[in-house]
Amino acid sequence: MTRAFTMVLLGCSTLYLGCSNGGGGNDAGPDSSGMDSSSMDSSTPVNGCTTFTDDTATAATITGPTNSNPSQYSPNCVHIKAGQSVTWNADFTAHPLQAFGGTTPSPITVTSSGTTVSFTFPNAGTYGFQCQVHPSLMQGAIEVTP
Repeated sequence: MTRAFTMVLLGCSTLYLGCSNGGGGNDAGPDSSGMDSSSMDSSTPVNGCTTFTDDTATAATITGPTNSNPSQYSPNCVHIKAGQSVTWNADFTAHPLQAFGGTTPSPITVTSSGTTVSFTFPNAGTYGFQCQVHPSLMQGAIEVTP
């Protein structure tokens, strides 16, 4: 009896899913504006960054954890001018740095050893980054303007 009940239950869920026409707007297709809701534009935050620390007048430095405990980069959202470099100081063995999200290609390359790395950002854009081990806890973005 349990097997028959399970099959009926599965049949009902298949029927329900098969009868859904997505009329409620949840079909992940174009919305009423004609644009796919998953499309990103320049106003879409990268890795949660909506405001940026202005480092256009100084050397930009981002600090990460120096031990195995994860903690957010500080600052994690940085604004610089095209041609500037950003230096990260962290334990990259425990917290490998990688590009993630935003403008591509990114000058940020995977760094999984050492404690200091610098990347130069020649082009305008917003370049995301994260820790490979703790991506939901350690992330940010570099906003580069001309």
